[in-house]
Amino acid sequence: MDHHLLETINHTTEYIENHLFEDLNLDAISEHVNISKFHLLRIWKGATSTGLMEYVRRRRIALSLGDLITDRNHIEFISGKYSFGSERAYNRVFKEEYNITPAKWRRNPTPLSILDRFNADFISLAGEGLVFFRSITVLPAFSIAGLEFIVDTTENVNSQIATQHGVDFFYKDRPRIMNPLEKDVYIGFTSVPDPFTGYTIYQPSVQINHNSIIPPDMTVKRVKPHKYGVFTYMGPHRPEEISAKSLSSIWNYVFQKWMPTVQFNLKENFSFESINYAKCNKQYCECDLYFPISVL
Repeated sequence: MDHHLLETINHTTEYIENHLFEDLNLDAISEHVNISKFHLLRIWKGATSTGLMEYVRRRRIALSLGDLITDRNHIEFISGKYSFGSERAYNRVFKEEYNITPAKWRRNPTPLSILDRFNADFISLAGEGLVFFRSITVLPAFSIAGLEFIVDTTENVNSQIATQHGVDFFYKDRPRIMNPLEKDVYIGFTSVPDPFTGYTIYQPSVQINHNSIIPPDMTVKRVKPHKYGVFTYMGPHRPEEISAKSLSSIWNYVFQKWMPTVQFNLKENFSFESINYAKCNKQYCECDLYFPISVL
């Protein structure tokens, strides 16, 4: 396995960083890395949470700070050097990024948070895909509805029972929920009983609100506000091919490396994965995994 996704991200980053002083465009970048621009946009946004051309713009702005501090060239010259086209365009995007004009910041430089070069070293290989820490995120309370299943954890590793339950729910049972909040976003909610005896409760679900109509055989669960550690898995395959085996690398990292560094304050043990099918196709999928840190 050559980990095509990782190669694509690294080659794209290198090409952009080496050509920031030139007239970069999406067609040129996608042609250089030999991938369709639509697929490249999807992969890049999934890995960096930043649009491809937005990354180019913000990297140019970040590099231009050094010119503003150390170089007395006119701002019009700096705007041309970084391919902004005009001083007016440079002023506009600079203010959008830092809420101050280049001239004012040059006169009185203050600390700024910049977008640094993307570093793929923080991405780990996970089977055919990639996995990485996304963010610490606070989510307000939300409600989900779906079908509950008791899953033997050992059996699940071997036979992927939870994955099959999820696929069946998404294509067969999900349409029975009327007016879900986001019909294309699948939520796989895992509850771990205390004490743990070798099984978990898995609930394939979608998010709902007061306008949703829930079939009587489904379980409604309300999740309190929490702070979460969020990890993302990206794979060169359909969402249905995500499995416990695919995600074993991320679970190993979360349980062995990340969790020992975090102070938890929880009343229940759970986690969930979220898959937006609108972002996926037959050759690509994204899955965000949410691990609660504390209840709010």
